[in-house]
Amino acid sequence: MGSSENARGGGRVRVVTDSLAWLPQAAVDAHGIRVVPLHVSFGDQQFTETVDLTNEEFYQRLRAGGKPTTSQPSPGEFLDAYTELARDADAVISIHASAKLSGTFQSATIAAATARGSFPGVRFEVFDTQLVAPAQGMVVIHVARSLAAGMSVDDAMAEAARIAPRLHAMIVPDTIEYLVRGGRASRFQGFVGGLLNLRPILHLDGGLVVPRDRVRTRARSIERLVALVAEDAPSGRLGHVGLMHAEAPDARDELRRQMAARFEVAEWLEVEIGPVLGTHAGPGAIGVTWHEAD
Repeated sequence: MGSSENARGGGRVRVVTDSLAWLPQAAVDAHGIRVVPLHVSFGDQQFTETVDLTNEEFYQRLRAGGKPTTSQPSPGEFLDAYTELARDADAVISIHASAKLSGTFQSATIAAATARGSFPGVRFEVFDTQLVAPAQGMVVIHVARSLAAGMSVDDAMAEAARIAPRLHAMIVPDTIEYLVRGGRASRFQGFVGGLLNLRPILHLDGGLVVPRDRVRTRARSIERLVALVAEDAPSGRLGHVGLMHAEAPDARDELRRQMAARFEVAEWLEVEIGPVLGTHAGPGAIGVTWHEAD
């Protein structure tokens, strides 16, 4: 594996993304996807998501009062990846988290401009999904599958632009404590009334995370997530469901049970929320991504 043969163009195409996509390792391996990870720091200690800091270690530090900060990959890190891939590829498609939430897309764009000068025979395309988490990951998987089926780079980029706006994501922090710690709670505090025991239901809208509803209990948050998905997908048929949690496997299992009872689901993804998003969502967060089936 490692590259997709483009049947119509005859070229080898590689797909790149960032660690905010939370791709299952099986999908990474199957399609030869290159994942460029983000970083998290505790004081002067810097770690790389998915490389030298496990989720368990991260949440232990967070619960102990650690105050992490996060950062996107540098343009140089993307350029290193592009340089390696360009040695045996005719095109590289780099698909990333919302530019309104992370500087990752900007870093990739800068690196691609440099790579085009160094490898004039290789095409580099960078795409902003305006998504994050398994919603972003599904765009990556969809493009990789399309390329493997023989779609051209132009058509694959058009397909990414078609499917990305159809994908949705919602997340419910168990408390707004970590949003407050990370300085991200200002737009939500009025919404929840400043009470730490109220859980905001946050969703992606135009590449930004905005409040959609609020609930008091974990059980109610799961019920409300399912109800809101039903509002957005009246057919009851979902192309995918991505379940995400931060040290809350029981809540994830209950969310899956209720989603499976309510919807016909073509594909399931399950991931644990990693350090970068976990910095703001905190332990106990749960979430769901989905898109309505064609």
